[in-house]
Amino acid sequence: MVSTAKRTFEMQLLLGPDDTVPVAGRFSYRSDRPYEVEVAFISRGHTVTTWVFARDLLLGGLCGEVGEGDVRVWPFRRPGEARRVHIELATVDSLCELSVRATELTAWLEQTAAIVAPGEEGRYLDLDDQLARLLTGKY
Repeated sequence: MVSTAKRTFEMQLLLGPDDTVPVAGRFSYRSDRPYEVEVAFISRGHTVTTWVFARDLLLGGLCGEVGEGDVRVWPFRRPGEARRVHIELATVDSLCELSVRATELTAWLEQTAAIVAPGEEGRYLDLDDQLARLLTGKY
């Protein structure tokens, strides 16, 4: 049986030092894909884009800067404001930086850890199934 943890966060798309736009990010985690997190960005009720990246990036980004290449994550705090986590997503053509409340992200990551503890992912991964999906193009 597949266990899941899903939550939609009100995130901020950072346009400049003091300029942001609210964005909904639907975070999904599945026990049968224990290393990854899927984030669907939603606008006007429709998914605009979806990113898949390692859950470890979010876990590490709670305490320090992690990631390189397409996805980077780090904690951020302005004086007098609540702690946040910044997520930078890069493509060949563009770069965007988003921000989410650290307390909310931490609570959701605790839900994922209750499903599959960090470091125990290999016990939940069906390598034969993953390889078959990859070879048939159904990944």
